[in-house]
Amino acid sequence: MEGLSDIFANEMWSAYLEISILMLSSFLIGYLASLQLNNGRHKKTIKKLRKELDERQNEAAKDIEVLYTEIEPKIIETIESRTRSSQQAPPPAPPAPVVVNTPTPETTETKQVRTQQEVAAKASATYQKALEKKELNFDNFGYASASDKDDLTQISGVGPYIEQKLNEIGIYTYDQISRFNWEDIQTVTEMIDFFPGRMERDNWVGQAERLKNY
Repeated sequence: MEGLSDIFANEMWSAYLEISILMLSSFLIGYLASLQLNNGRHKKTIKKLRKELDERQNEAAKDIEVLYTEIEPKIIETIESRTRSSQQAPPPAPPAPVVVNTPTPETTETKQVRTQQEVAAKASATYQKALEKKELNFDNFGYASASDKDDLTQISGVGPYIEQKLNEIGIYTYDQISRFNWEDIQTVTEMIDFFPGRMERDNWVGQAERLKNY
């Protein structure tokens, strides 16, 4: 009896093992099958979504292209209009310069020029007064005019400027100068603002005497 019990127990254990193995195998097969099925469904879903996305992108691109085609002529027309306006419009006039009357500062050089001009004016006025006070004794050395004029620059010490001064007071000829006395020499020296004593040193009277007889 014990031997049969052991055999029966062993057979039951083997049956349980086989059943467990079958159940485990069935579970694994079912699990793997479901995974495969789910993967297939996911792939189909992803493929479908990608297709829809591509279609929408294509539609958006077409919409943009259509929109650009419609507004392109307007853009070109606007650009051409602005270009023509810029070419036809005259350039803007430069702003008028703003003139500000500011006093010019007087420099040292300007002061010197002004001082020189004042001195020259005073000297000229003094000279004119001296001419008015002094009188030449034409009765002593004679009268002459521009038509009788000699080249007084031939006298040593007389240049073009001094000759002009002599002509201005009525002295034109060698004969007039050759007749100068001491008082005439002093008067002429003052009237032409010449160096005192220069006529005597250069002997204008003697030179004029020789030149008029030459």
